[in-house]
Amino acid sequence: MLMTTTALLGLLHRLQLTPTAIDVLSVMFAHSEAGGDVNMKQSEIDEVLGVGQSSMSRAMALLVDRGLVLRSGNGRGHRYALNPAIAGYASEDQMKQEMSNQLAVGGPPPIVVPEYSRRPPKRPSGGLHAVA
Repeated sequence: MLMTTTALLGLLHRLQLTPTAIDVLSVMFAHSEAGGDVNMKQSEIDEVLGVGQSSMSRAMALLVDRGLVLRSGNGRGHRYALNPAIAGYASEDQMKQEMSNQLAVGGPPPIVVPEYSRRPPKRPSGGLHAVA
């Protein structure tokens, strides 16, 4: 059983992910190794979900843009890993060691939370009212 940090759960609604991107992230979590390496190709994740290549590419690009998924390599040989800040670990000691390693090199890659495209609604004036 892998341990994960719970900070992602608090941000999930603010990350503005598509349903397909959430599904892709779920498959990646389920198939990740301790530390976040995902030994699946994009086409293999698509086989699990059955969403189609173009939807899969858009979802993966969104996850990479948000910093949740790290991509290495180029062309068709991309390798994927979960951001170390959200990856699962075999033990608390392993998680602490990885976070120490990340802090030694400037910290894990940032998770990008989009700004509001419009302001949140204003709070109504007059305080709270009881409803009978």
